[in-house]
Amino acid sequence: MRIIYLKKLQDFSRTHVDSIKSISVFKSIVENADWNTPLEIMKSFPKAKVLNGRRARFKIVGNKYRIIVEVDFIDKTVEIRFVGTHAEYDKVDALTI
Repeated sequence: MRIIYLKKLQDFSRTHVDSIKSISVFKSIVENADWNTPLEIMKSFPKAKVLNGRRARFKIVGNKYRIIVEVDFIDKTVEIRFVGTHAEYDKVDALTI
């Protein structure tokens, strides 16, 4: 899969250095994936939550931070829609951000 807006992850990890390793692992798994269904996302990330078939939420650094993505299974892209703290996540609508 190709990650769109990878810079969001890079910028976040610069200001939250404890997320560097988790974001690196996340990035590696996503880039090496070939997802065709939401179930395949869950196989790669068992603790992820698929929100509506195209959106998914991932917990990183033991749920301290969260990532929301939108997946295009046809174009093989994963768009980073949000990366932030758990508290910041609680203030957004994961389906519309």
